Amino acid sequence: MQYLVILLSITFFIPAVFASDQPEEVLSIAVDKLPIKYDNVIETVIIDALRYQVPEPWTGNRQFPTSRNLDELKQIPTQYTHEGSEIYILAEAHPPLLEMLEQAHLDGIELKVESAYRSIHYQTRIFIRMLKQGRSFEDIVRYVAPPGYSQHMLGTAMDFYPSNWEFAETKQYRWLQENGAKFGFEETYSKNNRYRMPWEAWHWNYIGEPDIVDEMVAEDADKEDEKSVLTEAAESTVTEVSEIIERDLEPSDTAGSTFAEGAIIVEEVEEGEILSN
Repeated sequence: MQYLVILLSITFFIPAVFASDQPEEVLSIAVDKLPIKYDNVIETVIIDALRYQVPEPWTGNRQFPTSRNLDELKQIPTQYTHEGSEIYILAEAHPPLLEMLEQAHLDGIELKVESAYRSIHYQTRIFIRMLKQGRSFEDIVRYVAPPGYSQHMLGTAMDFYPSNWEFAETKQYRWLQENGAKFGFEETYSKNNRYRMPWEAWHWNYIGEPDIVDEMVAEDADKEDEKSVLTEAAESTVTEVSEIIERDLEPSDTAGSTFAEGAIIVEEVEEGEILSN
């Protein structure tokens, strides 16, 4: 009986300590995970000094690392970017991407990258802008990845132009479906995707060897979940995010000498003993 009393005391005491002693965070882009409570894991992000709980389907899909340094990235040639924009991608993904874009060109398909690497800092700015416009976090997060959850932070993901529902109806998309895996690229958010995310035909991610891509595509095809569709509301939000990216893009968010800003922020978050980011 004595052991039972001690066990119950510990079980109910620990969560209370964590909840009451959780330190105040001042960083606007911090991403953290609260302690495990029974079988439930509560993940939160802090945006502009306010904490928000990360909902499904984002939970469990946090991306690592949360920032890249300049020497890890390479610029995509402007002839392959939308309107000649300065866009960067992880150096490892650069050669296969160029091979794919060149092959598409030879096949009469002009693929234009509209967006690739985006820092966690920039992803946070998207939320801050929308929140100030009166949108709720719950509404925004339905269609925009919370800071720390976007594949664009990895430097391996990219959006092809046009980055909206219209891309699914283009010959560029059909070409990618037939050839993307040959170069190690996966349509991350396909109609039946393992992440349970809305369909994003324009979003592709470099994951390496073609056989790995084939296995992951087959896994998604076997899913019996209902097909995800891009709703009218989602389309509107995606368009809005694209406009913000185009209007507010800064060198420190994509590459350049000021790239160290992102690394400094991440170091500060880690030193603040946040469990993960």
